[in-house]
Amino acid sequence: MQDTDARGSSPAFLRPQNGSSHRSSGYIPGRIAPLRPPPPSQSHAAAEFTSARQEARTRLPSLPVDQHRRQAEATRHKNTLICFAISSLSLFVALGIFLGIASKYAPDENCPDQNPRLKNWSPGKDPEKRVFIKKGDLFRLNSDATVHSIVIQDGGLLVFGDDKEGSKNITLRTRFILIKDGGMLHVGAEKCRYKSKATIILYGKSNEGADVPEFGKKFIGVGPEGVLELHGHQKLSWTLLSKTMYFSGLAYGHYTFERNFSRGLNVRVINQDTAEILEVLKFDTHEFAEESLKLQNLLKNGSPGRIVAIAVGDSAAKNLLEETRVTIQNLLGSKFVRGLSYRQAWAFVGVIGGGNSSCNESVRNYENHSTGGKALAQKEFFTVDGQKFVVKAYSEWNDENPQFPHVGEVIDGVDMRAEVGVLTRNILIKGETENTCYHEKECQFFNYDTFGGHIKILKNFTSVHLSYVELKQMGQQQIGSYPVHFHLCGDVDEKGGYSFKTYLEGLSIHHCFSRCVTVHGTNGLLIKDTIGYDTLGHCFFTEDGIEQRNTFFHNLGLVTKPGTLLPTDRNSSMCIGIRDKVYGSYVPVPATDCMAVSTFWISHPNNHLINNAAAGSQDAGIWYLFHRVATGDSHSLAIETKSELTPLGIFYNNRVHSNFKAGLFIDKGVKITNASVDDPREYLCLDNNARFRPHQDADPEKPRVAALIDRLISFKNNDHGAWVRGGDILIQNSGFADNGIGLTFASDGSFPNDEGASQEVSESLFIGESKNYGFPGGQNKYVGTGGIDNKARTLPRNRTFPIRGFQIYDGPIHLTKCTFKNFVPTPDRFTSAVGFLMKNPWQMTPKNNISLVKFGPNVSLKAFFGKPGPWFEEGDLDGDKNSIFHDLDGSVTDYKDTYVGRMDNYLIQHPKCINITEWSGVVCSGTYAQVYVQTWNGQNLSMTIVRDEYPANPMVLRGINQRAVFQQYQPVVMLQKGYTIHWNGKAPNVTYLYLINFNKNDWIRVGLCYQPNTDFFIVLEAFQRRSSALSSKVERYMPVSSMMELEKNRSDKKFYFDNSTGLLFLFLQAKYNRDGHSYCSSQGCERIKIVTKDSAKGISNCMAKAYPKYYQGPTVIKQMPVKTTIPCTKCGTTQMVFTSDPHKNYLLVQINSSGKKELSRGQQAFISVNDTIFSFKDNGILIVVVDACVGTVSGNKLFSGVDIKRVDGYLKSGIPQRSIVLLSTRGDVAIPNNLSEALMSLGTAKPPYLQSNGSLAFLGFRGNFKPSWIKLFTGPAGHGLVQIEKYIPLQLEEYGCARAIKSRRKDLELLKKATRSQ
Repeated sequence: MQDTDARGSSPAFLRPQNGSSHRSSGYIPGRIAPLRPPPPSQSHAAAEFTSARQEARTRLPSLPVDQHRRQAEATRHKNTLICFAISSLSLFVALGIFLGIASKYAPDENCPDQNPRLKNWSPGKDPEKRVFIKKGDLFRLNSDATVHSIVIQDGGLLVFGDDKEGSKNITLRTRFILIKDGGMLHVGAEKCRYKSKATIILYGKSNEGADVPEFGKKFIGVGPEGVLELHGHQKLSWTLLSKTMYFSGLAYGHYTFERNFSRGLNVRVINQDTAEILEVLKFDTHEFAEESLKLQNLLKNGSPGRIVAIAVGDSAAKNLLEETRVTIQNLLGSKFVRGLSYRQAWAFVGVIGGGNSSCNESVRNYENHSTGGKALAQKEFFTVDGQKFVVKAYSEWNDENPQFPHVGEVIDGVDMRAEVGVLTRNILIKGETENTCYHEKECQFFNYDTFGGHIKILKNFTSVHLSYVELKQMGQQQIGSYPVHFHLCGDVDEKGGYSFKTYLEGLSIHHCFSRCVTVHGTNGLLIKDTIGYDTLGHCFFTEDGIEQRNTFFHNLGLVTKPGTLLPTDRNSSMCIGIRDKVYGSYVPVPATDCMAVSTFWISHPNNHLINNAAAGSQDAGIWYLFHRVATGDSHSLAIETKSELTPLGIFYNNRVHSNFKAGLFIDKGVKITNASVDDPREYLCLDNNARFRPHQDADPEKPRVAALIDRLISFKNNDHGAWVRGGDILIQNSGFADNGIGLTFASDGSFPNDEGASQEVSESLFIGESKNYGFPGGQNKYVGTGGIDNKARTLPRNRTFPIRGFQIYDGPIHLTKCTFKNFVPTPDRFTSAVGFLMKNPWQMTPKNNISLVKFGPNVSLKAFFGKPGPWFEEGDLDGDKNSIFHDLDGSVTDYKDTYVGRMDNYLIQHPKCINITEWSGVVCSGTYAQVYVQTWNGQNLSMTIVRDEYPANPMVLRGINQRAVFQQYQPVVMLQKGYTIHWNGKAPNVTYLYLINFNKNDWIRVGLCYQPNTDFFIVLEAFQRRSSALSSKVERYMPVSSMMELEKNRSDKKFYFDNSTGLLFLFLQAKYNRDGHSYCSSQGCERIKIVTKDSAKGISNCMAKAYPKYYQGPTVIKQMPVKTTIPCTKCGTTQMVFTSDPHKNYLLVQINSSGKKELSRGQQAFISVNDTIFSFKDNGILIVVVDACVGTVSGNKLFSGVDIKRVDGYLKSGIPQRSIVLLSTRGDVAIPNNLSEALMSLGTAKPPYLQSNGSLAFLGFRGNFKPSWIKLFTGPAGHGLVQIEKYIPLQLEEYGCARAIKSRRKDLELLKKATRSQ
């Protein structure tokens, strides 16, 4: 008997042909072709025609022969037409009936469960049963099953049954499923998504049974020639909130009375429109009758509609006056208050003027020293924007822990909308776990079972596509067992021979125990719309440093926690506690060996990240690092990674927030050798051995290729919004807010190892402290006051941490076309727009350039060089002292083409420099370069450098490498000046002086201190950094007998040793021009080598003898420019808002409503639309109308005096459809009674309560749609400024715009480019 289809369809299928030649171009595994219905039977048509002719013949009368013949011919002709018509009609009717039946019952060729060859399979529940599905076994699972294991091989097929109603609920429990050698597992298909509920539970403990080779335990494994197709119901995976979700949904919190209540009546008065707590009062009506009168007056004077919650503490009845009880009964509708007695518990929630129908109350009697339970009253209300809230009153008080608020706003121009994801899917793969941890190794760090299931795919699989599948309790705390793991699969796109690109789409991976998706030795994989939530170890993980061309598109990673697998996964306690792979007794250093767990761990730059979000990681959101060689299992493949030299893949429109170490981190590598006596650290621990310097074709001999970070949104990261190290990196169109440090650039090395490169940030916005005040909890460990309003807020570090927008480390950098807002210091901390790395021992270049920057009115410190104290310590390291940047156009200092350095640095100053004390800085004109001093056989010395014009202000440099075989110092110097160099010990035997950032003919004179009668060997060399080779041409310096002779020609290779002072003088003058941002010329780095054979001991400090002999009076070589007074119109970013949907246009609206008291303080009333201000001098109501489709102001109207009464009519009938409506008030305006209904027609969820004499700010919409951005704020007279600031999306189809503009979707264009085979 033929099996019937699960949906009751008739099986009518052709037997599939063998061989791929019969597959259509759209063939997917499991797809089957239908048999078309046969044409209608010819015999039926013939019988109908015959019958019709016979019937017509029997009805004809007898006629003459000719007439009969003509009539017969006519009749035959007529009958032919009739028969043809009837025949055609019959044919079409029959065909229609057949096709109707066929369409109703014919199986869908795209649905794998409708294959007619499938047999229903019910293995039952036998945990010892080992199932092998092989050639000829084509099974459809229609019921729950439990087996030991399933192996699908040799053409075997297992399909989960489904039906059109999606009514099946199938659970399969097994220790593992292995698919190989032509085996196939299907749950739905891409074109026939699974409708029912399918669950695969992987069970078993880590200490049960033997491992399956290459897969381990508790897995779904896909081996060579295996097929895994899982396709759940398609749904929105994740998006951004459209409005802020506060505690329990309320801007003012879900309110519950506190535990520490007082005796008497505890009263709360609540705004019915916003849920704000207006009054928190207590009335001891047990002891004092006057307290009863105070309560009575409060209620009588209260505004109708206000919510009142009352609860008894201890007792309230003794002096609760009868008239007060009557007032409560009449105004609030209480039935119980009149009878309230001694120590009776009473809880009440009601509305002033609302009567009994609007209240809820409860009473408990006092008996046997107890109230016999708690009195509870509660009632639901709605705010004007439609948010439900519950007011509760208890007679027995308790605390509730509020949920974290989730922002749904663009705040201060940066998109801070929280991500919201859907975790459930109708296909669930779940690891079954024990109630407690049982494996000793993991139990020292986790108190729960971490041995989940895993999916592992090996090379040469036939087809793997997973979409809209939920993975829960997956992954294991052991190498190689992850929720989804592509293991050494090579190219899995068209380049690898796959006609359908391998992808993961819409997965929900949550509460898992080891990563989210591991891409291991695999290229060309697409991971899209996937969520990773609450997981251990790096979440989206590229493993060995060879993975390339993988595309991460619109994925969300939240709450990435530390794991134990790799050193970079571990937190501090794990780092110190796991030492089985270090050498000897070495104790790992958490800050440098570990603590790098990241949501996106990208170990090769040639991968693509588009539209992703990473939030809440223990360390970093997105971390790019660079493996110098292939690591792990790929090491034996001898693949050259060239990751440091490879250009960056696409980086576009990614967001990172609420991470501890950094939002985006581009730096470092991993240790690529095993632990040894020479380096006892563990293999693959974090290492500082790699520097990103991309070149064309990853060839250092070819031109550099700038890495582009386009549209990064980074906020609320504790340490860094972004830390970026490397050569030629550009960041543009990005927004940074509320980070400890917004953005730090670091060069790709230190001279002489790096080439000198450019790092630039442009068209970006930096916010110091926004109006997103945060909420304590999670990683928000620090709380204090700050921001432009000095309110309580979460802080990136503690209250003293100096917040910086853009931080300069070494350079060269270029900061241009950027805007800075809200950098306001507090008494506890310095907050600056531009700052420097603190406690910096490194180099600093004067080629750090800033131009076309704009500072908002709330930027108190444009730049800050630090002060001794917390965080800065003494500020006496080499980099601290040489901090400097070039203000190209005066947009920072108002002095064009000047340099800004530390105020105590006299190497860079002249008499006309201008001190800016609050910056600890000085502004100077001039030209500047660096001298790199490298010493041998004197590595522990401090070097003192003195400018001849300021001998009383020397600079002491301690050097960078205190334990290295050589030491290096790198002061910034003003050119065309003289300097002397001294030591705190015997002068080095070998000294190199490199000319850095010297252009052709730039010069300084330098005198180095030595012991008298020292002999010198001095040469000029050109050093090639890349090859570490010297040019063949070496020029020797010859001695002269006087300073006058030395100064005759600075380009001559001469030196003068003044034996009386011990100073060796020579000129450093560049012979060649530099190229671009290179530190040195294309001919190599010009350096002077000084070798002495002096064996005399003593301190080589010649200052006492050098000055005043070589003192020079301070002079100005380049005059200071005139201070600029004209505002810069081209400064700052041209973009108003930085959002995660850049294809949308936004409108910035601001509404300020001021009462009489606020006006007297200078707080003006106005409406602003994209910085166009509409102000009004007369008291009244101002309404501005904006076309929501094009963003232009279509009208503004002021109602004052008697005209205020006409406001409601204008709002109801005078505003066109698809309009944004902005309303502001000035003065203590008498609000018309009927205005509430008019506002409801513009989007409020109910008629709001409006103060009869106060301020009002409203943002609404006229149309057939209620946007989430509708706002209403009111305030009684004298209660402060009422404000609304909102970024409103324009041109939405929901508004009803006739022609919604289809904006260019650059993200989709880049996705297409990224997934194109390369």
